[in-house]
Formats: sequence, structure tokens, C-alpha cells
Amino acid sequence: MSKETLVVEHFSIPLDNGLYMEGEVKVSSGKAPKPVLILSHGFRGHKDWAFWPEVSGRLAESGFYTVSFNFSRIAARTAAGISPQQAAEAATLSRELLDLEQVLHSLQAGRLPLADQADPARLAILGHSRAGGSNILFAARHPEVKALVVWNGGSAPVRPLTGSEPELTLQEQVIQEDQQQNKEQFNLEQALTGLTSAALVIQGDQDRESLLQQNAGFRETAPQHRYLSLQGADHTFNTKEPYEGATRELYEALAQTIAFLQEKLG
Repeated sequence: MSKETLVVEHFSIPLDNGLYMEGEVKVSSGKAPKPVLILSHGFRGHKDWAFWPEVSGRLAESGFYTVSFNFSRIAARTAAGISPQQAAEAATLSRELLDLEQVLHSLQAGRLPLADQADPARLAILGHSRAGGSNILFAARHPEVKALVVWNGGSAPVRPLTGSEPELTLQEQVIQEDQQQNKEQFNLEQALTGLTSAALVIQGDQDRESLLQQNAGFRETAPQHRYLSLQGADHTFNTKEPYEGATRELYEALAQTIAFLQEKLG
């Protein structure tokens, strides 16, 4: 893949309760409007975690107006005046969807950096891990999303409370309450089945069993979408944090993603 000169500009989106989201836009040199790709990190990650800086850069080199950001739960860990309850609520799937709304609104209003190089009419989203699940729900609610890519994504694991396990943390309790209260709205198979935009679901075959089972459910209930099973790939495509460089599995996921998005967005 040829190297392109990249322009990188940072942004911050203020939210309620003293929360905010930090992010950055990466684009290759040139003034022509580019298709937009919004990247969503996983539950335990952030926009600079492991493979994300390399991935966002390579996607920008491939011609996308690439937006990466931290979900507000990242700021909630250290923001002044945030109570433990507010920090826990910032980690819910409901808050994750609201954060995605804020990024989309900022894009559509031209408030993100280098806005003249973005073509919001050609919009795609990519989510990893739990954000793969939130991206499915988000795309189902937003027909302006023309293409969706899911990397090892689906429902977050739920730790059962047993006699031999420690009690659930406040964050775990709040997340599980959010999941229960929104059980129907958070039905990923139903959302993916009804999705009108194009979708590519990439799943490593060495990932945790719950995601492999969910991926099988996706294939059965929503066969109209495109699926790729990556042999030998774990949840992070065999990369590590701290990052030690890309792997064959990550490059394969990235190559398939770029080809799919170029096909769907032009």
C-alpha cells in the first residue's frame, strides 16, 4: 500500500454532566470530498489503543475521511466532578449510542475538522468488539449510513453472579440494568436482519465462544450480508497492547474492509 501524506486534526465534543469526547480526523492530501468512515473502539480500548492508530492511518491513506474518537466513558474515568454512578452510566450501551449520535450530528453540521473534505452522503461506520454491536444498532436506526463493517463484534459479555464469584461492580450492575431495560431495542440479530445498508462482518475463528455463536446467528438470520471468517484470528486479530505491530490477520481484515468500502462508497 503506497504511503500518502496525511493531515491530522484533533477535536473535542462537549457533552452533558461535564463529559466530553476527544477525537481526530485523518485525511490524505488533496481537496476533493472523500467518503466518511467513523471508527468505534471496543469496550476496553480507546482511539489510540493497539492497532487503531495504524488502522486509521491506512484507511485515510486509502481515500477515506477517517474519524476516530474516544467514547465518553474514557473521559468519565478522570473528569472532575463525575460521580461513580455517572461514570458507570457512561459505560452503558445506551450512552455509547448517544455518543455516536453526537459524532454524526457534528459531522452533518460541519463542525468536525477539515469538513470541506468530507462527503457525509457517503457514510460508513466500523466498530470493533462491543462497538460492533452498537454500530449494528446505530446503522439500523440511521439510513444515512451506507455501509457497516463489524470487527469481532456483538453483545458484550455478561458476568453471571454466582456464589464463588465476587459481587458485580457498580459499573457491571449499571450495564446489565441498561441491557435488561432495553432488551428489545438491543436485539442485534433483529437489527442486522432489517438493515438496509450493506454490511461486512469479519469474525476471527479463535475469538470467544459467545461471539462465535452470535456470528453463526447473524449468518442464519441475515444471510443477505457479507461474512468473513478469519482463520487463526483472536479477538484483536492477534495484535497486542502495547502495540507490537500489525499481524497477517489484521492486514487481511483491513484489506477486506477497504475493498468492501471502496465498492460500496466509491
